[in-house]
This record gives sequence, structure tokens and C-alpha cells, in this order.
Amino acid sequence: MNREQMASTWQFDLLVQIGAPVTERPPKRRRLYAVIPVGGVFGMVATACIVLVALFGPAIVGTDPAQQDLPARLSAPVGFGGSLDHPLGTDALGRDLLARVVAGARLSLLIGLFATLGAGTLGVVLGLVAGFGGGAGDRIVTWGTDVQLAVPFVIVAIAITAVLGNGITNVVIALAVTGWVGYAKVVRLQAKSLRTALWVDAARSLGASPIRIAVRHVLPNLAGPIVILATQQVGGMILYEAALSYLGLGVGGNAVSWGGMVADGQEFVATAWWVSAVPGAAIAITILALNAAGDWLSASNRS
Repeated sequence: MNREQMASTWQFDLLVQIGAPVTERPPKRRRLYAVIPVGGVFGMVATACIVLVALFGPAIVGTDPAQQDLPARLSAPVGFGGSLDHPLGTDALGRDLLARVVAGARLSLLIGLFATLGAGTLGVVLGLVAGFGGGAGDRIVTWGTDVQLAVPFVIVAIAITAVLGNGITNVVIALAVTGWVGYAKVVRLQAKSLRTALWVDAARSLGASPIRIAVRHVLPNLAGPIVILATQQVGGMILYEAALSYLGLGVGGNAVSWGGMVADGQEFVATAWWVSAVPGAAIAITILALNAAGDWLSASNRS
């Protein structure tokens, strides 16, 4: 309780003691769950756990995700008739699903982070050009966003894969090229409103160049919405990567990805559901955690 709350409470108690009419009670302290919602705590804790699993999981599990155990192929998870040798079961080649999920977490998070970074950089630059610069740049970027929104994501991914082939770098390029629109629209609207601010006019009158004003003064004021949008987009990038891998347009090769694991188990859904369900659950939990963390940051930024 701060000094003002203590003084208000003391005055309220004094009025009650002397019998004076009381029309307003002193403000109460905010409850903890109102400051830190359950969803935000879950999102931050779950995201931290997923990052730790991606960083240190392979060393803790100690099993090669490519190692085959054919006698134990399609073994069920523990609790469904399986053993502790393979806690989450095995796939059609006898590979341990726990080891593969952990290895896929590292790849999925890396692709999600780098794709978000690439999309964010491209979108922020174009948004600043459109919103702060105005003129022809604004018209071109607005036209580009409309075209990008009109073209389905899968079509762009197929075109990039057909030209460049499969690979982690190509997946990141495809995700970045199709994910910049959200940043551009948000930054454009915010920068357009800040373009006529008094402190921008003051910097301009002191001889600062438009690029310096945009980078040193306007961009820091947009950091909050950009970070929130990036936090929420990482989960979307992971989902898009899984979709591309499921369609055969993903990383390819011997790389372990959650989408590829789901695709590998689709023909065993009726007999060995865990082959697809385990990586599918990993995708769902990761996206839920990242979205919950992003929603918490968004609510904190508005309050």
C-alpha cells in the first residue's frame, strides 16, 4: 500500500469514528490475478519450457531421433500399452517419438523465429516508407498489401519451392515473403498518425533527415505493437511450416519437423493414432502458449 492509499484509509476510518457521513470508500488494492492473468502466466511459463526443451532436450533425452528399432515399430505410448523404453511410442520405422518431437521443437522454433524476423523487418521498413513517407511509396505499399492478401499463402509457397527447391532457407523465405503484410499495415497506420506530431516537426526544424527521424524517433514509439505482433506471429509461422512440411513443401531431406511427422503418420491414424497425434499435440501446445503470451503482452500494452 502506497502513501496515498494509507492516507485515504486513515481519513475513512476517522470519518467513521466521528460519525460523519461517508460517501466513498478508499480504493482497494488490485488483486494479483487481475494484474497477472492465468492465461498470461500459462503462456509465458509454457513458452519458456518449450524453449528449454528445444535447447537442452536432445541432450537430456539422449536418443538419436533417426535411430530405428524395427522390432518396436508402432509401439504405443505409456498408458496405452507401451513401455518406458519409448514413452511416447514409435513410428512406422521404430523411431522414438519423444526424441523426434524434441528435435522437431528446435527446428520449428528456429524457423518460426527467423521467419518472423524476416517478415517483421520487411513489413516494418515498408510500413515506415508508406506511413511516414507518404506519396507514391504509400500507394505502392498499399497496392502490394492488397495483392499479397489476395494471393493464397500456399500458392506463393508452391511457387518459391518450385523455383528454389526444398530446404530450411527456402521455407524461411516463403514464410517471410507472405508474412510481412500485418507489420506493414500496423506500422503504416501508426507512422501516419505520428508524422504530424509536434516533436517530429521539432526534429525536422532542427535539420534531421526523414530517415533519421523515422529510425531514431518514430520507430522506437512503435516498438510495443511490433513486439506484440511478432510474439503472436511466431506461432503462426510454426503452423505454416508444419502445413508446408505436411504437403511435402517443407524442409525435406532428413530434417525432423513436426509437420513431416504428422504426414508420416497419416496412413496409420486408424491403427497407430499416436504417430500423428503426438507431433500434432506439440504444435497445438506451442501455438497456444505463444498466443497466450502475445495476448497478455497486448493487454498489458493497452492498460
